[in-house]
Amino acid sequence: MSEYLLEIKNVSKFFYGLTAIDALSLKVKQGQIYGIIGPNGAGKTTLFNCITGIYTPEEGEILWKGKDIKGTPPHKIAELGILRTFQTIRLFAEMSVAENIMSGRHIKSKQKWYNGLIPTPAYYKDERENWEKVGELMEFFGLSQYATTPAGDLSYGVQRKIEMARALAAEPELLILDEPAAGLNENETIELAKTIREIRERGVTIMMIEHDMEMVMSLTEYITVINFGAKISAGVPAFVQDDPIVVEAYIGSDDEDE
Repeated sequence: MSEYLLEIKNVSKFFYGLTAIDALSLKVKQGQIYGIIGPNGAGKTTLFNCITGIYTPEEGEILWKGKDIKGTPPHKIAELGILRTFQTIRLFAEMSVAENIMSGRHIKSKQKWYNGLIPTPAYYKDERENWEKVGELMEFFGLSQYATTPAGDLSYGVQRKIEMARALAAEPELLILDEPAAGLNENETIELAKTIREIRERGVTIMMIEHDMEMVMSLTEYITVINFGAKISAGVPAFVQDDPIVVEAYIGSDDEDE
């Protein structure tokens, strides 16, 4: 078995002849908080879409525990233990907070299609265990007071928590966060960073895209920087932060200004 939980090997993705990801490689160890950064349009979300089965790369390999999962459908990727959140919150607005979180629990449910017609003792046991997990996650994220509230009635920051709780309901080994701090204020961002560390302490490996550089540099343990779909730098935060290539990619060079 590979020492890496996830390996991206020379992955390329094209759209109508344009290169979105260009021979990209990276390796994520179990237990890491791994950052992916880069300018807007660099290909970061496209990479996450390839990992989670939304897109299939034309080239390269995506190895999960040493096995190539490229082209695997998204629901099968989730069953393997890879879950994600999105840039834009995707909750069921009319459903309660508890129901939204429960919707992420179906992967772990042992119920059969006929249990809705013929409930069995095993059905009741499974249902009880699922709701216990939902309750535990609501307590972890400080959502218990909103259990019966429609998700669409709550603030953006609370909705972010619901989305993360729903992903964790499936008990992932790898949680992929796409700009989790987007739209949050300073206090909410600080709280989010604390929560992400606590999620890692629960044994979950984390990959994240984030534009809040202060948060990225204080939270992540290793960073890959992407520009125009290609890796331009990688290393620990202190190295990446001072890399001239990274600085140029974000703010441009003096030559470009001239």
